[in-house]
Amino acid sequence: MIMKKLFELKEEHIKLLRHMYVRWDDCEFGAPSIDCKRPYGNSRVHKDIAKILGIKGIIIDDEEIFSQEQINLMNKLHKETEIALQIVLITGEFRSGEYIADDYLDNWRLK
Repeated sequence: MIMKKLFELKEEHIKLLRHMYVRWDDCEFGAPSIDCKRPYGNSRVHKDIAKILGIKGIIIDDEEIFSQEQINLMNKLHKETEIALQIVLITGEFRSGEYIADDYLDNWRLK
């Protein structure tokens, strides 16, 4: 029996992917990579994610503060961009929906 894995590619993932800061990583042979310190261009990652997704915090002393629930959501979506990026590269499309792949394989396809 072949096990399957599922992933829902959301519009939020696509918005984040479209804003990722890609640079050339010159180690060994070199390859394009997402800047891990500034994945969306700045080192204030939650602030960048909130701006991209339209998440509003509360302003305290001119600083935008996010609730723990908002931070948890932003962290979850950011971490999920790993699979989201695999899906858009494999399928060649930025299309939201539910995707399926065989376990231990990256053969993602729209369900």
